Parts: sequence; structure tokens; C-alpha cells
Amino acid sequence: MLDGLKTNLQAAIKKLVSSSGVDEDLIKQLVHDVQIALLQGDVETKLVLEVTEKIKDRAINEKPPPGLPHKDHIVKILYDELAGLLGKDSEFEFKPDRTNKILMLGIQGSGKTTMSSKLAKYLTKQGYKVGVIGADTFRPGALAQLRTMCERAGVEVYGEESNKNSPDVVKKGLRHFEGSELDIILVDTAGRH
Repeated sequence: MLDGLKTNLQAAIKKLVSSSGVDEDLIKQLVHDVQIALLQGDVETKLVLEVTEKIKDRAINEKPPPGLPHKDHIVKILYDELAGLLGKDSEFEFKPDRTNKILMLGIQGSGKTTMSSKLAKYLTKQGYKVGVIGADTFRPGALAQLRTMCERAGVEVYGEESNKNSPDVVKKGLRHFEGSELDIILVDTAGRH
């Protein structure tokens, strides 16, 4: 799904960049192509219409800064508005004096296990005490991958190869880490159960 979104957005930008000039019709075509790409990428219709209306309005009405070609300015507008869909940078603080729990969710194949291990490593480098529960009982090798990657960062992983009941693994994992004074427990899931 994300590969299709990327491909469709690249095609829309390529059309813009390879055109001989920028006019309102080209901008409308770009907006139409972006709408199709986002809708096929499973983005909510209302959100697609809102963001593409902003893109169209800005692309038609904003003057590019001196020295920046109009096409490049439109690509920047597109980037800014699409990045805005993902949210803004914000500071996140974990609650002190308690164990914070993070449940990793997402569609299958989206990289939850890899992200869990990378996040564990990052948080450890930030000075947090981190533990990880491997609750992806669906994908063969998920627990082994998690252990291998977290081992490099010195992060303990709890998991049970023979237990296929994810909620049970999580409960046992939370009990396992109970007395260890961790700041954060990451729970890697299959994302489908």
C-alpha cells in the first residue's frame, strides 16, 4: 500500500517537473493525481480533500521566493502539506516514577519488530531503562529477530516461542519485568490480533 502511494506521488511530481510550463490546468491535474494517490493509499476522503484544496490554493496563489522556480515551489508546497498530514514535531515526555508502556501497532509487514528494537536502542541511549516484550506470536522468527536486534543494545526481551496466545505473553511479560524498575516497556505485536 505504501509503495503504491510512493509510486503514484512520484508519478504526479514527475508530470509536474517534466512539463514545459506551469498553469492552472497543470496544478489541477497535479491535485487530481495526488487525490487519487492518497485515496488509493487509504487516506480518509475528507482529509484528502482538505489537503489537496490547500495544495491547489497555495500553488495557484503563492508567489515563489526569489530564485526558486515555480515548479520547485509547487513541489515544496506538496511536501509541506503532505508532511503536515503526519503531524507536527512535538516533545514527548515519559511519566517519571512509573513504568511507561508502549504498544507497537500497525499493519503486517510495516516494520513493528524492527522499529521496536530501534526504539529500544534509541531510548536506552537517552538514558532510559528499557525492556521489550515479544508478543508477535504469528510471524515465525519475530521473537528471534527481536532478541538479536535488542541484544546489541543490551535490552532484555521477554517472549515465549511456544506460546501462541499474544495477550497471555504480554501479561506474563509485564509480570516478568515487574520488579526491574524499568522506565519503559515496549510491546512488539503482530498487529493483527
